Formats: sequence, structure tokens, C-alpha cells
Amino acid sequence: MRAGEFAVTAELVPTRVPDFRLLQKRVDALKGKVHAVNVTDNAAATVKMPSWAACAFLIQNGVEPIFQLSCRDRNRLALQSDLLGAYAFGVRNVFVVTGDYVTIGDHPQAKPVHDVDAVQLLAIFHRMRAEGKLASGGDLRDGTKGTVFTPDLFLGCAAHPTADPPKAQVLRLLKKERAGADFVQTQCVFDLKRFEQFMAIVRDEGVTERLSILAGVMPVKSVKAFEFLSNVPGIRVPDALVKRLAAAQDKEEEGLRIAEEILVGVKNVVGVSGAHLMAPYWEAAIPALLERAQVQVSV
Repeated sequence: MRAGEFAVTAELVPTRVPDFRLLQKRVDALKGKVHAVNVTDNAAATVKMPSWAACAFLIQNGVEPIFQLSCRDRNRLALQSDLLGAYAFGVRNVFVVTGDYVTIGDHPQAKPVHDVDAVQLLAIFHRMRAEGKLASGGDLRDGTKGTVFTPDLFLGCAAHPTADPPKAQVLRLLKKERAGADFVQTQCVFDLKRFEQFMAIVRDEGVTERLSILAGVMPVKSVKAFEFLSNVPGIRVPDALVKRLAAAQDKEEEGLRIAEEILVGVKNVVGVSGAHLMAPYWEAAIPALLERAQVQVSV
């Protein structure tokens, strides 16, 4: 992104069983095909292997990781600690999210923390890299005479480009940019017209001059998946796409064709710096999607 190349990232949902062999095939499908891989942090409020552990596995396999941190499950003390631990393994890219509601997950009785939100956490990490300061105001160093450490962090955040109202989504994004974000990975886009409206406001606010925006693209291979996504706050799935997939004999092929059209579409929108590809447990679809859309990735 810093070099100006069209960036391509992918998403990896860690396994629940703590065995890296279960991740190997999925990681192999992404290696050399994308610039970096975002590892989710108990996405959909379901228990998985921690993001930092899967990030370390990606590094061992020669894949650039993006460490996702959710504000839902930890206070500011634990969030900073986990970041420093991941950094020690070689993680430099950090993606901050508020986190899905616990009520939609497998532990609805869990108590959400939300000590800070995504904007506040970005500000904490930005101050850490700029000044070597912790959230408490204390120095990031050992003892009183050690050198203050300023981690080299590349900070990311989320955006919801097709949620209502678009202006409010851009205002939220502006807060994140001012807090220290460097890049944005959006929620998956299915409605290109709404995405273009969002990007027009983003450009008017000058956001694209300061932030790299990666549009979320998700290949979908079942009508059931579309129905689920339609109920996710902030995601708009046009009825025409649902009907199109329902009528297709080969739903995987049609799902890839739809994703190809969306990828080509977002790539042509002024101000878009890249694409974030999400194919949970279908990582093999990502290289095929890039080839179909004629998106070249230099890794």
C-alpha cells in the first residue's frame, strides 16, 4: 500500500482445535497469492485459536500477517500486552475492531468488556508508536533507565460502506483516521452503487489522500450464506444477486463470477487502494478469483 501498488489481502479464520496442521492447507492456498492475511479475533463471538498464535504460524510459513484485535474481550491492559507479544513474534500490521456482539456467538452469556472502542484503541497504539507511551501515560521501556521503545506499527480499521446512513459511516471513518489509522478494510461489498456513493463522500472529505482503502469482496457459494449475510448489520445484499445464485446450477461457479464482477467493479472506483478478500474455509477460491479478475499480485 505504501508503494502505491493495488493491495490484496485475505482473511483467515483460525481453527478451534489448537493444531496448526488443520490450518496448513488453507495457508498454503494463500501463500504467494496475496500481500498479507488478516487473522480474525474470535469473529462472530465464537471461540477460536487466538489471532496472535495463527499470526506466528503465518510468519513461520512466509506469509505476512495482519493481527486483528477486538475490543470486546479485553481491557486496555490486555490489549496492549497482546500487541507487544505479537510484535515480539514479528507482527507489524494491526487491525482494530470493536467486535461482534456476544449475543450472536457461542457464548451469549459472556460479559463483553469494551473498556475502549476501536477509535480509542487506535489512538492508544498510535501514541505507542509515535511517543513510546502506554495508555496510562507511562513509558514503553523496562526499568527507569532503559530506552523508550517505539514499535513500528501499520494500523488498520474497519468500515461499513453500504450501511445507513453513508455520511455517518464516513464520519466514523474520519474519527479512526484522526486516531492514527493507516489503512481500511471494508465490510464485504455486494451493492456496487451504494459503495460508489460511499466512496464519493470519502473522496470529498479527503480521506483517500490519507488512508488506503481496501474494499471487501466475498465469494458466496450458497443462497443460505447470502441470507445469513443479509441479516448482518451494515451489509446490503441486492435481491437480484440472491435470485441469480438461486437459479444457477453450479453455485460455486456463479458465486465466483459474481465476486469477479464485484472485484473488477471496486478496483475501478477512484480512491480504492486494494481489495480485502474474504472466503472463510474456502481459501482456494481466492487465487481463482484473482486470476479471473486479472489482478496481479507481486509478493
